[in-house]
Amino acid sequence: SRRVVAAPPRGSTPRPAPAHQDMAITEIDSSALVHLATSGSSGSPRFVPLTRDNVAASIGASQARLGNTADDTWLLCLPLHHVAGLSVLWRSLAAGGSVAVHPSFDASRVVAALAGPVTIGSMVPTMLRRTLDSGTRFDSVRWMLVGGAASATNLLAESLRAGIPGLATYGTTESASQVATVSPEDIEAGVGTTGAPLDGMEVSITDIGEILVDGPAVFHGYVGEEPRTGPHNTRDLGSIDAHGRLVVHGRLDEMINTGGEKAYPTMIEAVLETHPEVSAAFVYGVPDGRWGSRVEAIVESTTVAPDDVIAWSQARLDAHEVPKRVNVVSRLARLASGKVDRARADRRAP
Repeated sequence: SRRVVAAPPRGSTPRPAPAHQDMAITEIDSSALVHLATSGSSGSPRFVPLTRDNVAASIGASQARLGNTADDTWLLCLPLHHVAGLSVLWRSLAAGGSVAVHPSFDASRVVAALAGPVTIGSMVPTMLRRTLDSGTRFDSVRWMLVGGAASATNLLAESLRAGIPGLATYGTTESASQVATVSPEDIEAGVGTTGAPLDGMEVSITDIGEILVDGPAVFHGYVGEEPRTGPHNTRDLGSIDAHGRLVVHGRLDEMINTGGEKAYPTMIEAVLETHPEVSAAFVYGVPDGRWGSRVEAIVESTTVAPDDVIAWSQARLDAHEVPKRVNVVSRLARLASGKVDRARADRRAP
């Protein structure tokens, strides 16, 4: 059997980091296989009980979309206390494959793994960006799931040129991971989307653009709260294109209304992060007497100038989406998943 977990470099042992130590699960769902915390990227997390049926449905639908087999080695550099990391183990072990475990993201070690035994993997866009910055050509990688934030078209195109076919994916803790994913056979046609919903996953859009999900992989309700009835409202905004593919615009509570137009921070961030000197970006709204709200941004860089970022965005975004002010910092606060910690990002002027 190839149901093995590869030892991480230097003999270290991966241990899930404690998620939000100041919180505790006060009520346990005895039918659950596992309790997981939501990412908490925009505030306090909630605990999600996932049953064996939820996990089994997610594994089956994922494998039907991705086609991972016992011959694959899956790169795991995402934290195991979040669904994105834990689901890698579920999917790989169900297929009889192996997992190359990295207790944290280290670009040089990940590059070495991708040039060696790894054939498939999962990353957030910032991780992929740092991997591509190595300038290495990867010829043995079949595909890489890229989720957790908006994936810029330019980033996925660059990844494909480097030998890593990036599959944009959208998922939630509440759905035991994947909701929609671009299939390996649909990479070019699916650009700008997160692909069609997985088998058994029912996705609909409300009148105001909120994404609703339902199906056997979707949880039954948060710990300590009333059971869920009807489709789960993700509070994410999106649309479904003419070919049935899901397009994710961002979080409802992060949308910026500026001058009567809607601006979606995650989509703007994806564009800013295509700047060669920007490693990450955080976009937010600031109250404005004239516009209602104005768009501002913080970018992570050691070399770029604010005016250069604004000029970059002016050439690639609609006028209402261009940040009116840009701050540059050497490091943005991050969650264990690698995503920017939106709650902790410093919005003060320098």
